[in-house]
Amino acid sequence: MIYIYDILLNFCDCEVVYDFYEWQPNDTIENIKRIKLIHVERETFDHLLCYDGTIDCEFLLKIYRTCEVYTSKKVKIMDYCCLFSDGERALAIEFNQEGKPIYKSKLLIDEEEEIAVLASNLEFYTLDYQIKDKVLENRFFTRNEILIRKYLMKEVEDSYRKKNYGKLCFLYEEYFDKQSTSYKQMEKDLLDSMQTTIDQKHIGMYQLLKLTNKKKQV
Repeated sequence: MIYIYDILLNFCDCEVVYDFYEWQPNDTIENIKRIKLIHVERETFDHLLCYDGTIDCEFLLKIYRTCEVYTSKKVKIMDYCCLFSDGERALAIEFNQEGKPIYKSKLLIDEEEEIAVLASNLEFYTLDYQIKDKVLENRFFTRNEILIRKYLMKEVEDSYRKKNYGKLCFLYEEYFDKQSTSYKQMEKDLLDSMQTTIDQKHIGMYQLLKLTNKKKQV
């Protein structure tokens, strides 16, 4: 393990880890004074990035209060936070005292490249990361796709729950270009269509619904 100094991080909820090009001006960007870097195997890095889980208490002690963050008035110390890299990618994670990730951040591309080079010269650290079965559901989506997916899923679920079957049928026919006689199946098929991808049909439905809902509010 070595320390990395003066980098920027954008800690987000663990299910929405944004690439640097999706960072927005209103995000809370942390100016990190120093943070520990740990070199891990590719598989371990994938688990840290994509799965929920916990690390062991021994590792927590190794990184306890070693991360320092610049603030407007003083330097803030984070209890459990560090950088991981597999020699190609880099990821910062903040853990709670039970060893569960609570926030994650990717890095700016130039800083990630420099850190990956440094990590590749370090020995691998064998991290005991106990993963759960659930894969983080938003890992395949961009920031904009996450917003579209959340909006559409709510529209579909509300249409079925409130028995607005005319709207549900319309959405189903818009996406699948066919009809169905089972409202429950329509809801399931529409929700299933958004599990791993947001395509142009979804985007068209989103834009149409946003326009329709906006007109209703005027």
